[in-house]
Amino acid sequence: MDKNGKLFGKVSIVDLVVLLLVLAVAAGSVWRFTSPVAALDQSDTTVAFTIRIEGVRDFTLENYHVGLRVYDRQAAQFIGHITDIRHTNFYELHPHFDGSLAWVSVPGRLTIYLDIVANGRVTPTAVYVEGTYEIAAGSLRYINTKYVQTSGRIYSVDIR
Repeated sequence: MDKNGKLFGKVSIVDLVVLLLVLAVAAGSVWRFTSPVAALDQSDTTVAFTIRIEGVRDFTLENYHVGLRVYDRQAAQFIGHITDIRHTNFYELHPHFDGSLAWVSVPGRLTIYLDIVANGRVTPTAVYVEGTYEIAAGSLRYINTKYVQTSGRIYSVDIR
């Protein structure tokens, strides 16, 4: 490097760093847009999944209906239609005075299971619904419908 900060008298180190940064961004973009989402199977399939929503009031249950469209609250993306709704009592683990634990029903609270069907695609590493929305059992989702906002975990995924 000479006194002007150039390598071999022709290339500035700043120019070299900027060039490497541009190449890194270009390589990252190519990888992002050609990896799993871009490599989706060409044939669409139907994906059914269940979201379990725990500890909600009966008001929430009353606002879910078969056929209602479901959206992801964070991505504002349509993720499917409700095909079935089930509910059970909500249970929490409570300690007894002797130190043992027991599952106890919580009055006024429910666990809701929403069965949702969507168009999907499957790759060797992931399941996508309605384009690029990845779903996986156990993942937390914040969902919206026309009437209510809740959060729940994907309980099961079934590829049809």
